[in-house]
Amino acid sequence: MVIRGIKQVLHGALEITADAGPAFFLRPEYLDEIEVKKLIEYAQNQNPIPEDEARDILQAALAFSTEKAAMTYLARCEHCRKSLEQKLEAKNMDAGSISKALDYLESCNYLSDRRFASAWLRTRAINHCEGRIRLQAELARRGVDKQSAREALEEFFQENDEEDLCSKAVEKYLRTHPKADRDKMTAALIRMGFSSSTIKRHIF
Repeated sequence: MVIRGIKQVLHGALEITADAGPAFFLRPEYLDEIEVKKLIEYAQNQNPIPEDEARDILQAALAFSTEKAAMTYLARCEHCRKSLEQKLEAKNMDAGSISKALDYLESCNYLSDRRFASAWLRTRAINHCEGRIRLQAELARRGVDKQSAREALEEFFQENDEEDLCSKAVEKYLRTHPKADRDKMTAALIRMGFSSSTIKRHIF
């Protein structure tokens, strides 16, 4: 590979023009073997790039392409890292490129498990009355990391009293199961994620 031109474009990316093929883009953050200063020297001197460094450049370009795909998903809605990783894998993107791109997006706060968890909890609460146990399990099932889930749940239950949620869950259940006995109602509330002690305070 011979670099014919290099220039910085928006958001810190570099546009690389090589001796063959169309121009491509990469971020300095995605380079492992070669520094930008050396890239510029290669472009100025028009010297062929050693194979290992050329491979590093191409891998960085793949990571940038993966980043763009990830941003397309994030522009639509919040994602946790795990769900975004799975979507990129489904597009047959390279695992190393996915890891680099998502690390970068997390460092810029474009991708946040914490923010996703908070948004998911707010949306979930619109149509569901559920306790901490169920909500924690649902976040784990979606791949949210434990620390982010814990912080989001603390914030959620500061704004939404679990006792009130349980009371509403009981009212809602009785509207659809007016003849339900105590045991069936208890079992239903346990599935909704409320603790036994909380349930006892709301079933008479």
